Amino acid sequence: MRRLTLLSLTLLCTGLTALPAAPPDLKGKTLRQTFEELLPNLAAKNDAQQQWQNLCFQLGAPGNEALRAEACQLMAGKLDAATPSPARVWLLRQLERIGREECVAAVAAVLDDKDEPVRDAAVRCLANNPAATATGKLTERLPKAAGRTKVGLLNALAHRGDASATAAVAKELVSDDVAAGNAAARALGRFATPEAAQVLAAARTKAMAEVRPAIADAWLQCADRRLKEGKAADALAIYQALHKPDEPRPIRLAALQGVLRSVGDQAGAMTLDILGGTDADARAIAVGQIENLNAKALQTLAASSDKLPAASQVLVLTALAARGDRSQLPVALAAAKSADARIKQAGIQALGRLGDASVVELLLENLFAASALSGPAADSLVQLAADGVNDKLLAALAAEKSPARLSALIGVVERRKVAGAAPVLLQAARGDDAGVRASAFAGLKALAEPKHVPEMVLALLKTEKGKERADAELAIVTVCAQIPEPAKRADALLALLKDGAKGQRADLLPLLGRLGGPAALPVVQEALADSNPALHEAGVAALCNWPDAMASEELLKLAKNAKEPARRQQALRAAIRVNTILSSDRTDADKLASLAALKQAMELADRDDERKLLLENIGFVRVLDTLRYVLPYLDHKDLNQQACKAVVELAHSRPLREPNKAEFDKALDRVLALCKDKTLLDRARQYKLGQ
Repeated sequence: MRRLTLLSLTLLCTGLTALPAAPPDLKGKTLRQTFEELLPNLAAKNDAQQQWQNLCFQLGAPGNEALRAEACQLMAGKLDAATPSPARVWLLRQLERIGREECVAAVAAVLDDKDEPVRDAAVRCLANNPAATATGKLTERLPKAAGRTKVGLLNALAHRGDASATAAVAKELVSDDVAAGNAAARALGRFATPEAAQVLAAARTKAMAEVRPAIADAWLQCADRRLKEGKAADALAIYQALHKPDEPRPIRLAALQGVLRSVGDQAGAMTLDILGGTDADARAIAVGQIENLNAKALQTLAASSDKLPAASQVLVLTALAARGDRSQLPVALAAAKSADARIKQAGIQALGRLGDASVVELLLENLFAASALSGPAADSLVQLAADGVNDKLLAALAAEKSPARLSALIGVVERRKVAGAAPVLLQAARGDDAGVRASAFAGLKALAEPKHVPEMVLALLKTEKGKERADAELAIVTVCAQIPEPAKRADALLALLKDGAKGQRADLLPLLGRLGGPAALPVVQEALADSNPALHEAGVAALCNWPDAMASEELLKLAKNAKEPARRQQALRAAIRVNTILSSDRTDADKLASLAALKQAMELADRDDERKLLLENIGFVRVLDTLRYVLPYLDHKDLNQQACKAVVELAHSRPLREPNKAEFDKALDRVLALCKDKTLLDRARQYKLGQ
């Protein structure tokens, strides 16, 4: 195996071709014998078809060329009327995939077959045959064909893209058959050679009116090809010929786009003329081409864009911003100072892509303005990608005193993910304004590092209890989550509680509970046992905030001893939460311990609300014992829907479900009979099928 791997690597590294495919196993028979045995049954979909098709796929692989040619000759020899039509159609489909020169003549012979499906299959077969002679066979048949057959032949020639058919196809452009004329035009557009372009140009005045749009479209394709080849003058001649008032509007607009792409330096002046006009579609095309203008054309456009109508100026500014060429910063700056509100907003928005550090002050002025420009200014400040922008924003943030402006600035700094912003945000988080503090903690949540946690904790003490305090706690938890060892995430807070924040224990215990860890639990237990009501309540909050099952035993004890129903419910819900957390690092022993805790919680629950919550989440404790525990609740009229959800969640685990398929199938059958939730029913069916 190692030798084969080394050989494969050697072949890849030296650029050699892959090893040839092994010949198919014919079970001791010749290919002819195999084909003749299968032939009588190839008229209908069956094993014979599948066997031969599989052989054809294998023979089409590199290294089996001789057998491939032999198979094609065998199939080509059975395309006459002696073979049933369904079988001939099927054989032609196989030849369409693997046929080459060896079958062209035989396939061409059935282009005149009386059976239409056979004729169609033959046309498709030749359309996909890579042999050059296939084009000749299609063109030979073209003058004798009519109607759908002729259109099919022309479409086949278009698909091949072989320009040697140009002369034959050109004759059909001026036929009396509209469908054939349109198909011929499409084919010539696909060829897109100079000869095809000449033919199309000559036919424009001779063809029927119904065919002329297709001819114009094909001529445009020829122009596009010339432009792509770098022959702009040849392309421009075609575009200009089609950009005339008497041409259909779609053709004229497409030609206009081509003209703008072909005229080089003149495109700037042309774009100005179009944008100053009243044709909305033409303006849209001109704006779309701004990104393709060369430097001189762009300079021409920029120099006079302020003379355009306001709506067109907005379009130009938007296009310049999309182009991202910072040489156009003066245009955006001038617009940002315009008296016209529409132009001013477009200029401010363009500064985000075109500006540098010099535009920060202007954008800040508009950020602080109580107007519709505040949002666009903020967006542009966030987008600005230039040296010095962050330094200016941090300086402004440090100097700002207005609460409203501070909050707006903090929002920009947060969205920009400004490195080094944490010290300034910490200063704001310690301020007297609640709105500023909330914004600062939101910024710290995204930008602070674990080293900033002590200062964040001290700032937390300034927050008001309720939503502001909870959001600040969650920000600190998010920053501490950067510490890879969960047991160490509370270390900074524990150090503060030990060294200097003992008087604020009641305020900090809820946060300590959110962080958790083995060193934090004794501190919380101590608070729970304290006679000070405020400290005891803080200990309860900490316990109910705990992030994992470490606090499970204490929570169940709290629920059991609670004298107030609300306290029991609070503790039970927390116990259910910590024991149903889905985590990949939990062992089976951990899960069994959680299941035992949940059983206790169910015994302590005196309301269906908690029982339902438990059953809705117990499915995340993925051990077989959980399934066995849940099953009896399928018979409970008030809890069976939650039990159904638990079974489905357990079945979601393939490693749990597959080794215990019989038990799960029985449980899922009961779910399918009981469940009222369509989504759960669909999942149950999938799991029952092993998906």
